[in-house]
Amino acid sequence: MKKNLLLVAFVFSIFLLPQQVLAVEFSITNTEINALLQENGDVQVKEQHTYQFDSDFNGITRTLIPKEHTEITDFQAFENDRSLDIEQEENLFKIYRSGSEEEIQIDLSYTITNGVELYTDLGEFYWPFFDTNNESTYQNMDIFIHPPQETEDVLTLGYDEAYETSSIASDGIVHFAMGEVESGTIGDIRVAYDASLFPAADLKENKTIREDILADKAELKAKQEAYENRQDLLSRISPYIVSGLCIYLIALVMIGWRKKNSRLREVERSFMQSLFLPNQGLSLPATILYIRNMSVSSELVSAALLDLVRKGYVKRDSESKFVVVSSNTDFQHEKILIEWLFHKIGEKGVFSLADLDAYTKNKDNHSTYHSDFGKWREAVKEEVKQNHLFEKKKGVRWTAGIVSLLIIPFIIMLGVHSLFMWMIFSIFLSFSLLLFAIFYQPQTIQGVRIRQQCKQLSSNYENISENDWNESMSDEHMQAYIYAIGTGNKSMQKKFEHLSNNLSPTSKADSSLQTNDIVMFMLIASAINNQFDKADSTVSATTSNSGSVPGGGTGVGGGGGGSGAF
Repeated sequence: MKKNLLLVAFVFSIFLLPQQVLAVEFSITNTEINALLQENGDVQVKEQHTYQFDSDFNGITRTLIPKEHTEITDFQAFENDRSLDIEQEENLFKIYRSGSEEEIQIDLSYTITNGVELYTDLGEFYWPFFDTNNESTYQNMDIFIHPPQETEDVLTLGYDEAYETSSIASDGIVHFAMGEVESGTIGDIRVAYDASLFPAADLKENKTIREDILADKAELKAKQEAYENRQDLLSRISPYIVSGLCIYLIALVMIGWRKKNSRLREVERSFMQSLFLPNQGLSLPATILYIRNMSVSSELVSAALLDLVRKGYVKRDSESKFVVVSSNTDFQHEKILIEWLFHKIGEKGVFSLADLDAYTKNKDNHSTYHSDFGKWREAVKEEVKQNHLFEKKKGVRWTAGIVSLLIIPFIIMLGVHSLFMWMIFSIFLSFSLLLFAIFYQPQTIQGVRIRQQCKQLSSNYENISENDWNESMSDEHMQAYIYAIGTGNKSMQKKFEHLSNNLSPTSKADSSLQTNDIVMFMLIASAINNQFDKADSTVSATTSNSGSVPGGGTGVGGGGGGSGAF
């Protein structure tokens, strides 16, 4: 479970951490754009951008993507009427003005050739000054459209961020007071004047467009009204939906908690104190895996090999060499482990730590090692599953999972309609229900009993006396020590070592293990654990991978742009 949580945290970190760690820190506090429409259809644009830098910088950038049949020409940049150096890379203009932690005001000017589209009744300027590629937020943006001459015949329309932000002055100048414009958004502006104001412009099409603009304006208004109606409806029903989902989640957690406590009380009523591992028909590796919440590590392999020695299927030939005595084991995963260690890594039923070191040093073997490790791991997991230590609860889990997925369209609708508070609550509930569906596997009575006995063993081991330990069977001692190795319980391992060093001569003589004595068994265990841990680290280093996520955006009619700094 811990590995799964770490994986989730790692995946989230990929998306949430900044893509450019060393990026310039800045904000665009104010932007004013004046577009002066010319009689020949060109548009002279003057922009003023105020930047607040909180770090060192070399300059600012302005991306201008022209629409079809238009062109950006005569681009210039000034600060206090002082010309600045410019470098152009296709549609990107880099304006050089270095400094550190200060506020600067840069004036830009350029011409959009054929920016006005002329029809028989109107000439319109339909332009995106920024698009989804824009990397920066404009904290305050004002756009002014100036006609060639004063006029009262004006049609204006704003899309997305520019919707209903326009006002018309008495002389025909249109002001789009857009306020804050977030990065990655669009906000096209559209202004149309009488065609007679553009006598030198080329006619684009021999048709009228007034009715088209008015129809677009009516359609946008209808869409906005429908949007506001949906927003109002969602705002009214969201408290009930979120509250219902919250109650459902709490009920699931409370029912699970009550059933867990009920099983725990039932186990405690029949529980007997013991200094040994539970005898519930599980192998020692399966018991360790269950106690580790199904998390497999190199320590478990070490414990499994030591258990083969304890059970007599494998004997120690020297300090670091082992020989198979019998392959007629009790469990399938023990057969797989013998085949893997003694016939693939080792040869002819003989395995040594030197074989393991040599095998894993060869990178060609890493894939095979990883695959064989996986087969053995799944076999141990299968034994745990066959003993029904967890309740499947498929109905409850599937229902919770389906509900969590059904919330996603609701979350999207809340986000689209700017109901962010309810969206955040809904995301939390959806994620919580999904986690419940994935991880909720309550333990059966047998599972609780095994876990309690193992917990009691770990707790009591701290207080065991040397006399009590000497009077016990050596095999049980070995099981406890192997359990400590497999679970990584350092406290139990130290206690075992302390007791072993003070083992009475009589107890040593009575040992039935194939090793010379308990102290030698400890030395073997330490060497095995260190070598498997090293092997696992070596293989893991060459079996990991990584990836990346692309992105992009565009504006209306192929035009657009944005601002930044470097």
